[in-house]
This record gives sequence, C-alpha cells and structure tokens, in this order.
Amino acid sequence: MKKLILLLLISIFVDEHIYAQTPEGWTKEQWDEAVAGKASKLYLYSDKDLLEASEACMIKIQLIKIPNADPNNETPSLQKEYQYLDLPLGEANPYTISNWRIVEGGGNIVGIDNNTISYTAPKNRPTAGKMLISVDLVPNSSNLPKVQLLKTLFFVENESSFTLNIPVIGIINAKFTNTSNGGVAGLAKGNIPQMAYDVAKSKGYDLNALTNNAMYIYNASENTSAITFSGLTLEGIDGGNKEAIPNAGILGISYKGKGVGSFPLAVEQKGENIGVVMSFMQKGCGCSRDAYSDDEIYNCTGKIAITKDDSKTIEGKFNTVIFSDDGNGHVVRGRLQGKFKAMKAN
Repeated sequence: MKKLILLLLISIFVDEHIYAQTPEGWTKEQWDEAVAGKASKLYLYSDKDLLEASEACMIKIQLIKIPNADPNNETPSLQKEYQYLDLPLGEANPYTISNWRIVEGGGNIVGIDNNTISYTAPKNRPTAGKMLISVDLVPNSSNLPKVQLLKTLFFVENESSFTLNIPVIGIINAKFTNTSNGGVAGLAKGNIPQMAYDVAKSKGYDLNALTNNAMYIYNASENTSAITFSGLTLEGIDGGNKEAIPNAGILGISYKGKGVGSFPLAVEQKGENIGVVMSFMQKGCGCSRDAYSDDEIYNCTGKIAITKDDSKTIEGKFNTVIFSDDGNGHVVRGRLQGKFKAMKAN
C-alpha cells in the first residue's frame, strides 16, 4: 500500500491563553497550544459510531495533542504523529463538564465519570436514523469560551454503512453507504462481453458478484479473503455538505482466513497483504504493516467479524484505527468502522 496523503491542512490557532496546570504526558508547549485553541481541539470520541437496536457504546471527551517537536524525545517515531488524549480530570481540566444529554433519537445515558458516559441506542429505529448526544463545557477561566460538543451516532439495521472519523483534519462523522448495483444482472444487456462470461465460468467465478459494487473473493493459495466496495455514497459529514454525494469513495479490506468467525486485521510480517485502504473524494487513508514507505508500522487494530457466510453472500462488521497524512508530513490517526453485506464471487 502506498503512502496515502490527505490534502486538508490543519487550522492554525493563534490565541495566547496559558493554563497553569500541565497534565501528565504533555509538554508545556503542547498543553499551551491545545488550550490556546479555545476548545477547537476538543471533540467527542465514541468507540462505536454505528449502533444496532439496544447496542451500547462509550462516549468521552478527548483533546488533540500536537506532535512532539523535542529532538531529545526518546520515542522519535511518535514525534510526527498527532494523538488523541482524554481530557484530564481534576485541577488540570480547564472546563467543568455538565449536562450530558440526548438531543435527538432517544436511547439512554449512564455516567461513568465527568468526561465519559455509556450510551445505549433505542430499541426501534429513530425517524431520522440517527442519534445526537450533547455535553456542555463551562470554562474555569474568563479567557475561554463556553463550549457545547455534539456527537452523531447512526442506527443501522440491514444496510451496508461505514463511518470515517479523522478529527485532526476536520473529517468527523463522515457516513458512507453502499447499495448493491445487482452486478451483471443490474447492467444493460450487451455491456458484458461474452468472453468475460466464459472466463468467469471456466474459473468458477460468479460474474454477477465480480461486477457488483460490493464483492467478496477468496484466494485459496494465500488463504486470503478480500472485500471491495466501490461507488460508496457520502451521505453526510458533520460541518459539511448535507446532500448525499454518489460515487464518493471506494474501500478495500483484506484478511487471512475464510468463513464465519473473527479474523485479525493486523499482521506481524510485512508483505502479507492484510489491511484496509479507503479512497474518498481525492483523499485517502488506511492501515497495514506495509501502509507507509518510511518503515514505521501503522497496523490496523481489532478484528473483522464475519457473521454470515452462505453460498451467495457474506456479512460482517469491523472497527479499526486508520492513518493518513495532514499534507505537512505529520501522521494523522482516525477510525473507520462498518457493517456490511457483499456478494461472493467464489
């Protein structure tokens, strides 16, 4: 996988407010930079963005930590990577956290600590198919503004849906969906040459699946499964265009193994062709042992769970960290998750 570069630029914050207490794990310069942004580097993180009926997730307030520029840092591989850290509790927190609430969609909230809640989705699909959670941050200093953070969660049932979050570069709650095009059966007669039919048949492939925009194929010689989604529709993104954009992305997932089960998305050795790559609106992200050319390891996390595998289709879900580039040589971390259905080519 080649190095993927996003063309978005990080906003530059010029405020000069300094908060006296520096939390553990931060340099003074990093903390000053974060607080000077006046909450522009705060966001709500959820370990799941796609929820089924009565499914729970954890939501917490996090703060973006700028790369460490200290040349004496003992972990130089992390110097160029933005990180997301929990908003500190106690005296180091420049805000008083209050009023966690459900703005839209129903469900239930249970507090864990001031910065963290557990949210459970409703039993039935909300009218808009989404849930909106809010929290207020009241400043402990006159130099900081009052802040309200919002988090959108999506209620999913049988549709193939994917969410992409890369907060550092402003990609928050980008939801992509996939609708089967029917493969050859959905194309106009005559668009597929007879030779294609003959080759597919001779190799035991289902041409309907091979030409579908949600396709699964298994490589027996390498014991590798690959799933591709093309023509993804961008349904919306927080702070961006609310109108759906068709053909806005493609997604590829590769893992070792086949059938129903849970399979790692990370490998120990290079060259295993395991990982995730996504291209969307002339941007890109991904995760793999081979994802970057500078020999740093940016493996995926978690596993892909295949919940159904019959003679025609495969269904499953995944949730993994992904990496990209901010355009200035800094690594940016995000998260991609999905629930899907694809046609089997073999």
